[in-house]
Amino acid sequence: MFAATRRFQGLLPVVFGCLVLAIGAHKAHSQPADELATRLATLRTEVEGLSERLAESKNDSRNELQSLARQKSDLQLELDREEVRLAKLRSVLQEKKTRIDESAERGDDLAPILEGAIKGMRAYVEQSMPFRRAERLGELDKLEEQRRSGVLTYGKALVRLWSFVEDELRMSRESASFQQTIALDGEEKLAQVVRVGMVMLFFQTSDGRTGYSKFEGNTWSFVGAKSSEEQKQIAHIFDSFKKQIRVGLFRVPNALPPVQK
Repeated sequence: MFAATRRFQGLLPVVFGCLVLAIGAHKAHSQPADELATRLATLRTEVEGLSERLAESKNDSRNELQSLARQKSDLQLELDREEVRLAKLRSVLQEKKTRIDESAERGDDLAPILEGAIKGMRAYVEQSMPFRRAERLGELDKLEEQRRSGVLTYGKALVRLWSFVEDELRMSRESASFQQTIALDGEEKLAQVVRVGMVMLFFQTSDGRTGYSKFEGNTWSFVGAKSSEEQKQIAHIFDSFKKQIRVGLFRVPNALPPVQK
């Protein structure tokens, strides 16, 4: 019994220490209870505010998605209408193109127009200044051959002929320097030429000879410069063109063709 009593007495300090610790912990926890309650209330208010804003954001997003869906539907309807309209336009265009092609293939109305126009242009080139005349006549020959072989329809041939006419008109407005073969004193020579529109044509050969094209009788020919003054004038023209000087006062030999009545 004494032994048991002594063991109990030995445990008393331990039990007392535990009670002291428990009482202290209880006091420590009971002190900030009000603060925790206040903090919890604050957090609950913040959560409720965030929930409200989230709900508003979801509602705004839902409304925006609905608006976009309506716009998409409207745009799709408009696109469908445009595709139908485009299909109709393509059908009408194809029908008209087929009619044009059939008419061009027949060429009942265009044949005499094309033949007369080519004949007139050929006569013009043959009587014009001898600037690359063989090449220009060759273009007309090629056009006629492609029409006969069926490579070109009458309509397309007329378009090509009009391009040829535009080139001829452009040459009449421009002055430029080129190389071409000329017939001089019965010999073929490669020469540098300066074309002034389609009214004057000057030449300069590699051996230093200069001259110009001249209309005599019913034909054109190339003649050499007759005097040192003409040679200087022609040399000045070529020197100016090499320097890209094409505007100014130039003294040139009288190489203009006679006026045709």
